[in-house]
Amino acid sequence: MQRACDACRTGNLEYIQSLSADEMARLNTKFDEDGRSLLHAAVSSNKIELVGYLIQNGALPMISCADEEGWTPLHTAASCGSEPLVSLLLNNGADVNCRNSAGCRPLHYAASKGHLGTLSLLLERGADANAQDRTGSAPLHRACSTGRMDSARFLVERGKARLGLKDAQGSTALHVAVACNQQPLALLLASLGADIEATDKEGTTPLHLVESNVRFLNTLKAAAAGDMDVDDIL
Repeated sequence: MQRACDACRTGNLEYIQSLSADEMARLNTKFDEDGRSLLHAAVSSNKIELVGYLIQNGALPMISCADEEGWTPLHTAASCGSEPLVSLLLNNGADVNCRNSAGCRPLHYAASKGHLGTLSLLLERGADANAQDRTGSAPLHRACSTGRMDSARFLVERGKARLGLKDAQGSTALHVAVACNQQPLALLLASLGADIEATDKEGTTPLHLVESNVRFLNTLKAAAAGDMDVDDIL
């Protein structure tokens, strides 16, 4: 199993093709010490031909199988931003809204890493833009924490992400953007309609978080009032 996993991780299709049908059938039902299948390993190599070969030769039942941390091959493909692999996995029955042990779906990772093409593909195939992980964070929260402007705008305008959705602490995506000092992203959200006076569980608003920065405070108010063009912010 270890040798086959190593071959998949390094994209060694030649070695995998050298295995007999019986050996492939046996290995495709096995897991490594982290609960990962050959398909998990192959997806991490970002080699679509190898992944396709495994699926065609017995790995299809493993398509949505999770490792010890709940990661499916689709989680990995989305995190890597591999549109061809994401498409291949979805076309073969992978669950677009699968959750890992942190409650994250593939869309969370595409959003937080700014993989716009993958983000678009997942949404087109039915990913829930408002799905929340175990901390209550939606993909928009994750995009804001890492300053992914394109992801955030796409989620709101195309994915119908709810600007008022709150995480477990009562924070909106705007709270997160401001707290993480993602000023352009905060202005973008305000210009798109995010509530600058929304309160978290402590009663804190995004305005409270920036009150020491008078210039940014006034700019945030201007964005919320519609006095700034979205395209001027990007």
